[in-house]
Amino acid sequence: MTASTKRWLILLAGLVANLCQGVAYTSSIFMLPLGEVMQRPAETWAREWGIIFAMTLAFLPVGMLLSGKLADLGYTRFTIGLGALFFGGGLLMVGRGGSVAYIACTLGLMTSVGSGFAYGTIIGACVRWFPDRRGLASGLAVAAVGVGPIVLAPIASRLTAAYGVLHMFTILGVATLILMGLAALCVSNPPAGYVPAGWTPPAPAAGAVGPTRENLNWKAMLGRPRFWLLYVTYFCGVFAGILVNGLAAPIAIELANFTRNQATGAVMLFALCSAGGRVLWGFLSDKFGRIFMIGLAFILTAAAMFVLHGHVGTPGVLMPCIAMAGLCYGGIFGTFPSLSAESFGVKNAAVNLAVLFTSFSLVAVLAPQVWRITAPAGRKNIQKRFWWQDALQPWASSCR
Repeated sequence: MTASTKRWLILLAGLVANLCQGVAYTSSIFMLPLGEVMQRPAETWAREWGIIFAMTLAFLPVGMLLSGKLADLGYTRFTIGLGALFFGGGLLMVGRGGSVAYIACTLGLMTSVGSGFAYGTIIGACVRWFPDRRGLASGLAVAAVGVGPIVLAPIASRLTAAYGVLHMFTILGVATLILMGLAALCVSNPPAGYVPAGWTPPAPAAGAVGPTRENLNWKAMLGRPRFWLLYVTYFCGVFAGILVNGLAAPIAIELANFTRNQATGAVMLFALCSAGGRVLWGFLSDKFGRIFMIGLAFILTAAAMFVLHGHVGTPGVLMPCIAMAGLCYGGIFGTFPSLSAESFGVKNAAVNLAVLFTSFSLVAVLAPQVWRITAPAGRKNIQKRFWWQDALQPWASSCR
């Protein structure tokens, strides 16, 4: 097998493994059934579920950091396999049922850490195999996570209806273990100094500030002003997307008078545009530059939020704004892995990306607080408590 063919097969295996991780983002499908099985009051469970869901995001960098050094040393199969064990095992263990603390440890902590193990390793391998198309490769790899909810949500819904929510977790856990385990056997790093046939690495312009040929470790990276600029940019770039992703359904129901099915469509629209944005922005960033495309994402996001602020209850405005927020949110995800590798080198790409990715965890923790503080008065009860309490409540109300 030629190196050219092998790298595309490795990318395909990485896409499969990342798609499996989309299970964590189909929460609207199994949140209510799981609460009913656990016999939790709707409002109490909404609050508890919000904490669990936040955990699925907050611990991703932990797995990326723990696996990063191993992946950078070449142990890609081991780290992805470990990620499969944590992620699939976490889902499998949820199927046994248990207390809220048990669900938080398995569905929240284990799957988040496991996803970090696999996700960071796969992204690092992809940017190494595709130095000529880093934006496209990393965009496709991260897009698979965004496509996951679109593919897996109907599967999870049917399994829950047919077998119950606990058996659904068991089935998905076993399937995830198998698929991610097989993917782990296929992914590896390229030989040192790998260059695709027919491609010549571009020489950086003299005195230019930007991509570097240095391979910095995370300690040296922290000493570069460029890292902190990218850190703040990443933080700001995903903030609006996380807010819209978490509140799309309740806003559609509460303020635009959507039905539950229509609100689900709003969530799916965000997921679809997020997945498409990861590929589109990654591809275009290869042509027009990473910084230019990130700046474009900021401008389009700001425009969408400005329009949404005054017309949030208008369906004809709400849906395009959700789509644009998803597109730009995905674009940030599709661009930053390549930008990180080009800025700090590919040798320690997995660890460096994990450190940069901690900004995403900060957003996952802080975004709900910002919504609580800044939500306009008079919008029913959404502004009275943390958003995860009321944001999920319409789902419970519609099923009574």
